[in-house]
Amino acid sequence: MCIKELVKISRFYGKNPSFLLASGGNTSLKDDGYLYVKASGFKLSSIGEDGFIKLDRNTLNTIWEKEYPADVDLREKQALRDLMGSRVKGETKRPSVETLLHAVLPQKYVVHTHPAMVNGLTCSKGGRRMAEQLFNSRCMWINSINPGYILAKLIKTRLAEREKKCKTLPDIIFLENHGMFIGAETVEDIGTVHNFVIVTLKKYIIRAPDFSSIRINNIKREKAYRCLKNYPAFKDLYITFENNREISSAVKDGASFEKVHSSYTPEHIVYAGPEMLFVKDLSDIEQDIDKYKKRNDCYPKVIAVKMTGVFAIGDGKNTSHMTMLFFLDALKIAVYTESFGGYKFMDIEQIDFIKNWEVEKFRSEFN
Repeated sequence: MCIKELVKISRFYGKNPSFLLASGGNTSLKDDGYLYVKASGFKLSSIGEDGFIKLDRNTLNTIWEKEYPADVDLREKQALRDLMGSRVKGETKRPSVETLLHAVLPQKYVVHTHPAMVNGLTCSKGGRRMAEQLFNSRCMWINSINPGYILAKLIKTRLAEREKKCKTLPDIIFLENHGMFIGAETVEDIGTVHNFVIVTLKKYIIRAPDFSSIRINNIKREKAYRCLKNYPAFKDLYITFENNREISSAVKDGASFEKVHSSYTPEHIVYAGPEMLFVKDLSDIEQDIDKYKKRNDCYPKVIAVKMTGVFAIGDGKNTSHMTMLFFLDALKIAVYTESFGGYKFMDIEQIDFIKNWEVEKFRSEFN
């Protein structure tokens, strides 16, 4: 049964942290009448058949016949309402945030992942040129755009134009500052294409991240930790510390930390915050946190202290640990972008969209 194959490949990519972290990524399967896509709140690493939601493809297609308001909030609410309305009778789960994108891709199986090496390409200044040079007609590059309905609509239009002009469709879609989608008719072909992308990119990587251990200055670490714990908002929260050779290089000064101070992908916003705070002097830490709060309307989840290391803050050990993983992922991406022209963060407008997007707020509640 195809759904068993979907479960198998979903777990394969979900369990490998070099492909996906937390509940990121999504997968789907199509048959003649239905789309089976990962439901929000489920992790690919442990997903079962009950983690997928069944939607009527004909009802989904009627979404493209509708005119939605120009107002972003109204548009997203109405598109979500119609998406939920495409669920078959008896379904109560909520479809993945990228369901409409899965629906417009023609292949039977679709897998969306966020490998750090791939995002080194998609989050770089020279990413598009390099992608088209390396993968030619097999790929389609999509410039940064808000996820959800708008992204799916753009890709639907681009695919129609591509098919009319070239009579062929891509099996690799690179989303700037997001990741990649791969489509194929079998799970074996999904694996083949995914491996092809990784192997191809590896040939052009000039430097890999160096996360080897270094000697920790415990005096500096404890002093910084106490300062954070003395900040009222962090008093009862869990704080994780990390330092390694790559982090040490990044926190030596503000200029070095610049490459990880903002968000590369929507997942980084959800799990690590819209930006990472760099503290040059511990005597200014409260003032720096207050300024961050005023600027972002939230407290920082990641705080780097000059010549000391990085602290991840969460409401529990698991949350704090996950935040640190996403900081480390951002650092990996920053290093990989060196091979493709240098780093490129998400636009401020898109960061604000994700911060306020109801769909992402819903997803974050499950992590």
